[in-house]
Amino acid sequence: MTSADGPFSRWLTPRREMSWRPATEPVTGPVAKLGGQPHWLAEPLWPVSRSSAEPMTFVGQFPLPGPELALAYLFVSDEDGTYDLDGGENALLVQPDGRVPPFVTGVPRRTGPALWRRGADWFQRVPVELHLDLREPAEPAVQEFEREVAYQEAARRGEPVDERGDVDCRSYAGGEPLFWQPWTPPELDASWRFFFQLDGAEGADDDPFALNFGGGTGYAFLSVDRREGRFCWDCV
Repeated sequence: MTSADGPFSRWLTPRREMSWRPATEPVTGPVAKLGGQPHWLAEPLWPVSRSSAEPMTFVGQFPLPGPELALAYLFVSDEDGTYDLDGGENALLVQPDGRVPPFVTGVPRRTGPALWRRGADWFQRVPVELHLDLREPAEPAVQEFEREVAYQEAARRGEPVDERGDVDCRSYAGGEPLFWQPWTPPELDASWRFFFQLDGAEGADDDPFALNFGGGTGYAFLSVDRREGRFCWDCV
């Protein structure tokens, strides 16, 4: 980790691209994964949708940076508004010793709806569980990423830039966030740090899971003390 002056600066280094592979049995323990059921490090709190009061879908768990064992748990609802940082339709919870965001309500249940992909038809939901791995980007990918970072920083300053980077992998941890609309970034103050981003998918054909981010990407942020999380998504 390095010093950073806000949510769009480089804080967690080095940047690592995400990849995943199907689990042949339930993944237990405090490890990175998508789908399945959470491995709680404290008393369970399953978030519910603000609008419907239905349990949210567990997307995955992500080890926090730092010397102490901690996890961030990502949940999203089936309702509209999951793109909002504080709309009550998503939750990024931290355990242990985490703070539950004021807009999140939940129930003390250990298991619930989990990440899925489409089955024999568009409406069938088949639960999935995936090992989540991190890899070092290849050098050409690093160069394209830095080119896109320069473009996005200029866009936030309102400066014209001719060339964008061609970034293939938009699911990664660390580095800077890459938004689809960098001129309108999420409204986060300097007390937040970028953690990871995860591409959405329709869950059909070769997609390993279904996550409705409007064809875009989701973004996770941590408070400076790493006890509270925020999540939003952005699309073209």
